Amino acid sequence: MSKFKNLRIKLDMSRIECADYLGLNTIDEIISIENKETVLGSDLWSNLAMLDSVVESAVITAVDLFSVSNEKEFILIRYLSNEEFALYEPELFEDFGSANIHRNFIDRTKKAIERINGKVLIAYMDSEFYEAWLGINDFDDNSEVRIVWARQQLRGLSE
Repeated sequence: MSKFKNLRIKLDMSRIECADYLGLNTIDEIISIENKETVLGSDLWSNLAMLDSVVESAVITAVDLFSVSNEKEFILIRYLSNEEFALYEPELFEDFGSANIHRNFIDRTKKAIERINGKVLIAYMDSEFYEAWLGINDFDDNSEVRIVWARQQLRGLSE
């Protein structure tokens, strides 16, 4: 398997997502690169490798936050659409570019924290429900408030 294909799979990108991310016109170009029929341009490899590096850096940051938190469990919020991801985490969205890459970040973070015997809970963002909850509680949105909301949602699901 080509290194390019390994990296695409590590990022959990479909060929369509990869072609779109790299600005290629068709998945045939991705297939050709993966089959080593086309010489891989260094900028394509660099762009994909840079994305992987950004995701890995975010994973390390999340693991560090867990390590210093003194908590037994860590809550991650998974954004299911690009719109919600861009709305609530604009900087991370700019770095990752899609909710699918965010899913990859969540998966990798969960595995990394579990390797050090942490427990990870994943809450799925429902912006309609979250916005109603914000209004009822008279809160302004921020990452800490989203974690409080997620913890309440997860607690409610387990009861």
